[in-house]
Amino acid sequence: MAERRKSQLSRRKARRKAFELLFELEQHTILTIEELLRRTFEEDLFTEEDEAEGMIVGDLGAANKEFVMQLCRLVAGNLKSLDEILQKYPLEWKFDRIGAPERTILRMSLAELLYMDTPFKIAINEALDLAKLYGEKDSNRFINGILGGIVRDLDALKKQYAL
Repeated sequence: MAERRKSQLSRRKARRKAFELLFELEQHTILTIEELLRRTFEEDLFTEEDEAEGMIVGDLGAANKEFVMQLCRLVAGNLKSLDEILQKYPLEWKFDRIGAPERTILRMSLAELLYMDTPFKIAINEALDLAKLYGEKDSNRFINGILGGIVRDLDALKKQYAL
């Protein structure tokens, strides 16, 4: 029986994998990001079934695997700072009232903007795509508003929260 070739995933799907891991981390606080990364990449938890149960399938490739690991570590390692920043932006909401998927998406986008120098248009576009997939109805508008405010203040935030 011939072994099925895994398809190499795009950066967009790599972000989805990072979202899955960070969302799982928020739901299971006894886990660490290192444990999740080890389980995911060393135990080869990728499924061969196309989009089985919503999971990302296929081979990430070296560059995207490194991207997922870096993004997950940045979010997990800077969670307090990311949340401190994000609490300032939803003026009509308390940050802890925002749904877990939306919080995870905002943390990821902010980490990319602050620490990875992802162009803001890409970070926002990817966040909106994730919100359409995983967030509540109309959460993409909410996320767009918060990220727009962050982009306006990005230079000052980088100075204050630089690694």
